[in-house]
Amino acid sequence: MPINLRTTLQENKLYSIGFISWLLFGAILIFGTGKGEVLLFFNNHRSYYGDMFFRYATMAGEEIAYILMLVFLLIYNRRAAWLVPITGGVVMLVSKGLKEIFQQNRPVAWFKELDLFETLNVIDGEPLFSGASSFPSGHTMSAFALFGLLALLIPKKKAIGLLILLLAIIVGISRVYLIHHFFIDIYAGSIIGTLLALIIYQTWSWKNSSEKIAVVTQTVRKKK
Repeated sequence: MPINLRTTLQENKLYSIGFISWLLFGAILIFGTGKGEVLLFFNNHRSYYGDMFFRYATMAGEEIAYILMLVFLLIYNRRAAWLVPITGGVVMLVSKGLKEIFQQNRPVAWFKELDLFETLNVIDGEPLFSGASSFPSGHTMSAFALFGLLALLIPKKKAIGLLILLLAIIVGISRVYLIHHFFIDIYAGSIIGTLLALIIYQTWSWKNSSEKIAVVTQTVRKKK
């Protein structure tokens, strides 16, 4: 198991390159557009199929995704399965803590303050949140932490890393499409989620390596 961050990133080269590309693209959007412009773009290009797709896609940042990943790891990598509930707990605490600190209005409240709420193309049946809990996006943070961890754990990664990254990005976009978050919210969530995945994986990797070294050392001492 790798314990060096550089080694970890090199072993996940495609995921790392894809994530950096996402960061650059996101930075261009944030500095090149107004706060609500990306949301309005998606809102003006809504469709029946888009509504259905993103309503289901956003669930990949919720509890069901953790349950599925836990089952997957219990079958294919039991030693790492306990990382799933750890990741969920850490994401929940960090997300709630940061939301309390920043206290940023959700898009619904923001547009209402500007008397522009009526311009939004609201999705029938989709709940509208109006509290001061927009930044950062918890769903996006969750998706990037969980799927980032999955990408790190999967052996022989290659192109599958990009597919996993794409899934996390889709979860983030779904939050903007469904009028729950601004783009900057999901952008920050993706960064924080990825950092959490790296920290959790590196800690687990270091722990495993330390245990293996201890076992080898003990075996050598017994032989002497």
